[in-house]
Amino acid sequence: MTTVDLPMPSRDRLDAYGHARMPASGDAANARHIDRIPYGRFRNVYLYITEACQLRCGSCYMGARLERALKMPFEQIRANLVAWRQMGGSKLTILGGEPTLHPRYEDTIRLAGQLGYEHVITTSNGLRPARRKFARLQPTDFAYVQISLDGGSPATHDVVRGHGTFAETLETAGELAQRGFDTRIICTVNKANQGDCLNLLDIADDLGVSLVKYHVFSVIGRGHGNENWGMRPREWLDFCDRLPAAAAGHRTRVWYQPTFARREEMPRYEAEGYRGCIGRTLDRISIFPDGRAYVCSFLFDTDLHFATITPDGRIELNKGPNEFDLFTGALAQHGCGGCKAPGSCMGGCPAEQIVDGAASCAEDKDVVPVCRLWKSIPAN
Repeated sequence: MTTVDLPMPSRDRLDAYGHARMPASGDAANARHIDRIPYGRFRNVYLYITEACQLRCGSCYMGARLERALKMPFEQIRANLVAWRQMGGSKLTILGGEPTLHPRYEDTIRLAGQLGYEHVITTSNGLRPARRKFARLQPTDFAYVQISLDGGSPATHDVVRGHGTFAETLETAGELAQRGFDTRIICTVNKANQGDCLNLLDIADDLGVSLVKYHVFSVIGRGHGNENWGMRPREWLDFCDRLPAAAAGHRTRVWYQPTFARREEMPRYEAEGYRGCIGRTLDRISIFPDGRAYVCSFLFDTDLHFATITPDGRIELNKGPNEFDLFTGALAQHGCGGCKAPGSCMGGCPAEQIVDGAASCAEDKDVVPVCRLWKSIPAN
């Protein structure tokens, strides 16, 4: 698969993903008809420029990649940025490992802007090496910067990320906000830290952080060593139920990834734009230094990558078993194989069968899976 010059996406496109609509079953007259598809192909690009990190967080989905610590050569970074921009990429997130440990981190950020990515984002642990790199960059280089905080106090955060990291990370987040960066906090919630994660809203207000995003701990990567941190669907739903009251009165906005939902909640998510498994739209792509590219981050532990990117930027589809087979298969057969609410879950999460061995709805008839990559806001 080679890249070609394509029209660049409009800057005023909504930050949402669309969907492909298939004809209703039994509609023989329209059996070959597919409506127009209003999605942004590969619009979200996640480029992992290094696997190296000085931390070994108990919830990190990078797993053994951290020990491998590959760094993507800068010419390979350039080739990827050009290729995925031509494929429709407009929202770029630079990650690791810890991306600021890459020797050409600043050059990568500046190159992304020069190539026309409308939104350049980065996620960092916010330790001192990161602060030194950010000191040589400007707020205009980013749409926003995400700083990882995995708890609302040293007692919880440092259990996940290491002694002393909470204070150091807060200092970086505060400095970025003071310099005018749109600074955001991302928090992985687990059983060990759920008791004080909501304290991050007060902290964010004090620092001038614009948004806090919560997502649930998944037992992938290094999470395999901390299965006891895993939250059952009902436990995560209970946490999400606390968000509206916790967010009230704060300047800081709140996002969260539902992951699971009560069946009666699905109409609200549909009204917000939810259209099932994001993998079907190919709206996003994640590329690692070894060239593997995945659509779904829940499958990073597997060999089901969508494609391999060569060092010169050629995109070669994985011709063996790959994740796209899962996504498209759910259009014809629901992810759990026996869906109780097809109109709600829209096919479910096909990746759950691979990673967890069963669909999350199997243990609770009133809970349906929501794509783990989709974000919502707390209902008022």
